[in-house]
Amino acid sequence: MRLFLLLLLSLSLFGRDNPFFPANENDKKITTSNKIEILKPYTTQTIALPNSARAIKAVIIRYQNLDGSIKEEEVVLNNSIDWHEPFILSHKSPSKKSNTKKRKVKTIVSDFISFTIDKKILRIHTKDKLLQNFLLTSPHRVVLDFKRETSFKPKIYSLKKAPFTKIRMGNHDGYYRVVIELDGQYRYKLDSSKEDYTVVCY
Repeated sequence: MRLFLLLLLSLSLFGRDNPFFPANENDKKITTSNKIEILKPYTTQTIALPNSARAIKAVIIRYQNLDGSIKEEEVVLNNSIDWHEPFILSHKSPSKKSNTKKRKVKTIVSDFISFTIDKKILRIHTKDKLLQNFLLTSPHRVVLDFKRETSFKPKIYSLKKAPFTKIRMGNHDGYYRVVIELDGQYRYKLDSSKEDYTVVCY
């Protein structure tokens, strides 16, 4: 009996005040949301510092993930600065020169289906009926099955037009499958007309 009481007392010493809260603050569950927020595309922001500033130590970017969770990324800089000159935070490649030229649209034509890629929109032109469509992850890819009795060797089309990296096609019994591989994590929306299907990634 005495041994049992000693054991019970030693266990209570290692117990937490409230077992319903995580022991480690870093193990807290991230709050997520499926609410789609429509935002304007970010371009450029000018940031002015006070006249007492003499060095920039780090830049912290707070961003929202696809699942709605909020994260932070810190970039350590540790450089001297001249406070007279403002900082310009830009979301575009410095190597790309802005021009008014017509953007390039990529088109792939197959026997009974064709694809046109324009920015984050992929248009599919076919007379075949769409049976189903869904999204797979790791990596992210959009899968579409079209009804047709056909036989062909698997086809792979390299796109390299973000967010689309590749289109793969393969035939099955009574249908053929189109797999659109993406360069990251996206949601997608599928719109349809009489002979066209439009895949939009966001």
